[in-house]
Amino acid sequence: MKKILINKSITSILFAIGAIWIVVSCSSGADKLSLATHNSGEWAALVDKTILEPERAARVKQLGFRVLELADSASTDIMKLSENATSLSTNYQCTKEEWQKLFDEFTELRKANFAKYRDVLFAMRKEVNEKEWKELTD
Repeated sequence: MKKILINKSITSILFAIGAIWIVVSCSSGADKLSLATHNSGEWAALVDKTILEPERAARVKQLGFRVLELADSASTDIMKLSENATSLSTNYQCTKEEWQKLFDEFTELRKANFAKYRDVLFAMRKEVNEKEWKELTD
């Protein structure tokens, strides 16, 4: 019985390390853009200060709001993955295939979300010049 408790503890620790690694790897790319640390009000103020043309500023704000939505969605996906992984790790009957399926589904979701994120960032870059981009992302 003691051996089972030790194995469960080791499994829990390994899972926690894996979950932290996933969170860090999923969020590390977003840190560069100023949006990652701003809320929508701060983003709007930064855009208004940086881009003086109202129409262009409005387009950049909307794109930034979309990035914030995608970041929020990614956080939700990571929490869901963590919950599902915790559930699997506590199920003695769980198979390698179930783990693989969980991570494959998460990987596909992450790829799709990354593509959306990339597309929004490049759409934003089309709206700004290099100086404005630097001001918005530093």
